[in-house]
Amino acid sequence: LRQGTFYLTDTIKFGSQDNGLTIMNYKNEEVWISGAKVITPKWTSWRTSGQDNIYVADLSSEGIKNIPGLRVNGKRGIRARYPNADPELGFGSSLSAKKWLPSTLPSTPDQEIYPDKPLRDSANMFQHYQLGVGGPCKNFDPPAGYWCGSKTQGGGAFTYRVPSGMIADKSVLPNQPYKNATGAIVQAWRPGHWASWMFEVGKYDADTSTFTFSKGGFQGARGNDNGDEFYIENVMEELDSPNEWYFDQQTMKLYFFYNASSGTMPPEDTVYEAVGLKTFFDIEGTQDAPVKNMKIMGVNFRDSAYTYMDPHGMPSGGDWGLERMGVLFLEGTEEVLVDSCVFERLDGNAIMLSGYNRNTTIQRNEFVWIGSTAIALWGDTKGTNVTGMGWDGTDGNQPRFIRILYNFAHELGIWEKQSSFYFQAKSCQNLIRGNIFFNGPRAGINFNDGFGGGSNVTENLLFNTCRESGEHGPFNSWDRQVYITKVLDGTPRPDKLYDYISYNFM
Repeated sequence: LRQGTFYLTDTIKFGSQDNGLTIMNYKNEEVWISGAKVITPKWTSWRTSGQDNIYVADLSSEGIKNIPGLRVNGKRGIRARYPNADPELGFGSSLSAKKWLPSTLPSTPDQEIYPDKPLRDSANMFQHYQLGVGGPCKNFDPPAGYWCGSKTQGGGAFTYRVPSGMIADKSVLPNQPYKNATGAIVQAWRPGHWASWMFEVGKYDADTSTFTFSKGGFQGARGNDNGDEFYIENVMEELDSPNEWYFDQQTMKLYFFYNASSGTMPPEDTVYEAVGLKTFFDIEGTQDAPVKNMKIMGVNFRDSAYTYMDPHGMPSGGDWGLERMGVLFLEGTEEVLVDSCVFERLDGNAIMLSGYNRNTTIQRNEFVWIGSTAIALWGDTKGTNVTGMGWDGTDGNQPRFIRILYNFAHELGIWEKQSSFYFQAKSCQNLIRGNIFFNGPRAGINFNDGFGGGSNVTENLLFNTCRESGEHGPFNSWDRQVYITKVLDGTPRPDKLYDYISYNFM
C-alpha cells in the first residue's frame, strides 16, 4: 500500500483462498486504514453568546445514518455528557444516583449444568464445571455463563444481575428535564470498581427523573444490585463544553461546541471524521481449512466505532464480559503475522483471536488510546448444548502457541474499564515476552481461567496499571472453571501444566 489514509466503508473478508497473502506498506511509507468517513459540515451559528460557541450543520446529504464517534483533526471529540470531562483522561465522574432500580432479569437459569465429572479434587473449591443457561444470562451471547448458575464460588459469589434503571433528579443531573433521553448512554462503575457498565436508556420519565434501561450491563460478568459512580452521555441538553458534540439522528444535524470565544467559527481546514466501522479485517477459516501464512506488516489502523453495546459473552469463569470482536478478527488461522503496525484511537478491541488459531505472532506493534483491550484470545470448548461452551477442550479449538512479542501499549480502556493489554480465556501454551504496557484502568495481563496451562509471561515491563479500578495488580488470573485438555501429558485430564511468570518488571 502506498502512503496515505484508506477509508473503509465495509469489512474486508479474507479466507483460505488468501493463504500466503502479505499486506504491507511500500518502502516504509506511512499507511493508515480508517473506519471513519470524512464529513464536510457547513456550520451555521446555533448558540454563540455568553459562554457558548455552538454551531450546527445538516448532514442529511453526507450518506451517514449515525455518528457513534467523532474525530476532530484526528482526536476524539467528546459526545455531550454530564459531568463534563475528557474520557481519554479517565472516567471523570463522582455522581451517585438517588436510587438504582431492581433487576428485571430472571433470578434462576433455565438450565443448570453441573456434572459429577470431570472432578478436580485437588482443592475444596472449584471442583466441578458449572454453567447457567438462559435466565439471568439471556442478554449474553451465547446466553450462558458461569455467573448465571446457582453454584458460583469465590469473591462474594452470587448469580448475575444488574439494575434495570436509575433515579437521578436535578440535584444529580441539574440540566434536566431532558426533551428526549431515549438513546442516551449511562456509563457506570460496578460497585468495587471491578468493571464499568454501559446502559442504553429506553425510557425517560421527566416528572420522576427515572431512567429505564433497554439494554446493557453485560460488559462485566459479575453483576450487582446497584451501580456506583456514573455519567450520562448522548443528551442534547448536556452540550455545554468545548469539544463536545451531539448528533440528532432524527433531524440528521450535528452540533459542535468549538473551543474558542463566542462567535468564532471553526476553521475551514478542520478535518471531521465520523467513525462507523467496527471490524476492518475479518480473517476467517476453519480448523480443517485454516487461513495460513497471512502477513500484515507496517500498516496502521485507527478510528473504529465503539462495541461496548454489542453483544458480550462470559468467556469462562473469570470476571470478564467480552465482545467477540476486534478491528482485526482472526478465527481458524495458522501462522498469521501482525508486525510493526500502529493501532490508534480504536473504540473497541484492537485484535481478537477467536476459536482455532495456531502460531500467530503479534510483534513490534504500538497500541494507543484504545477503547477496550489491545489483544484478546478466546477459545471454544464443548460438552454442553451451548455452542462453544463446556468442559471439553480436547479438540484444540482454541488459540494456542500464540506469540505476543515486543509490543508497546499505553492509554487503554478509554471506554470499557474491565480491559487489558493482553487477555486470554480458554487458551494455552502462549508466549508473552518483552512487551511494555502502562496507563490502563485494570490489570495489564489477564488470564480469565486456568485452561491447559503452559503459557510463559516473561521479560515484560508493566506499570501504572489498575489506575481506575479496585483491587488487582499488573497481572491477574482466575481458575474457577474445570476444563479437560491433553496439554499436561497427552491424556484428557483436568490438571494443567504450570504457567510461568518470570523476569518481569511490574
